[in-house]
Amino acid sequence: TYEEQFKQLYELDGDPKRKEFLDDLFSFMQKRGTPVNRIPIMAKQVLDLYMLYVLVTEKGGLVEVINKKLWREITKGLNLPTSITSAAFTLRTQYMKYLYPYE
Repeated sequence: TYEEQFKQLYELDGDPKRKEFLDDLFSFMQKRGTPVNRIPIMAKQVLDLYMLYVLVTEKGGLVEVINKKLWREITKGLNLPTSITSAAFTLRTQYMKYLYPYE
């Protein structure tokens, strides 16, 4: 269920910044009229929006990652299977939908 996925996202690790980030992100998206109603799934697991954001912003943000074609590194950083050929496209799409407005 949605609630379970939501809970999973918060419990992926014990980083205190995770909760702060997710609370902030969901509040921001709600305020701009685009609430996060479902958590994206990738490789049959909840997509870690927190780590995705951290990895992309560490590389200079979405535009840099696209221009320098760094999606493979992001995929590795998220421990996603390299067998997912559409990973780069999917991550980019999900990032644009859920995280870019926040960036």
